[in-house]
Amino acid sequence: MSNPPYIGKSNISAITAKLFGLILKMPVEERETMLAELEARQSPSKRDYPRKQYFMSVQYVVNERLYDGFIKNISPTGMLIEASHEDTTDIHTGDPVILTFKHPDANEQVKVTGDIIRKDEEGIGVNFHQLLSNFLTTS
Repeated sequence: MSNPPYIGKSNISAITAKLFGLILKMPVEERETMLAELEARQSPSKRDYPRKQYFMSVQYVVNERLYDGFIKNISPTGMLIEASHEDTTDIHTGDPVILTFKHPDANEQVKVTGDIIRKDEEGIGVNFHQLLSNFLTTS
């Protein structure tokens, strides 16, 4: 069985165009799933900042509704919030969020804003709008 004509080192543009064309034909839900799968395949070493395991309560507001939850892990750029699907049916990828929690290193309450970047069986992934200051990256 031979490779399709667009496969080869010299045809990167053709491969990219073919992928782009296929993606454009997919429903939005399938695109979101594919994006999540591709992001999950990325090596953790490609992160700019390591995650730090951190179990702490967090209050967050999404779409003008207040939620209580627990942080599973945190980095200067975001966090993962433990959440059940039943409790978060009104939360979607791309939604802005306001979070209030105890800073892991400064030991004081902080209020930060961000966006929901992931929602799956692990919980809700949040990307902060600004780096969390005074964050020690050593364990």
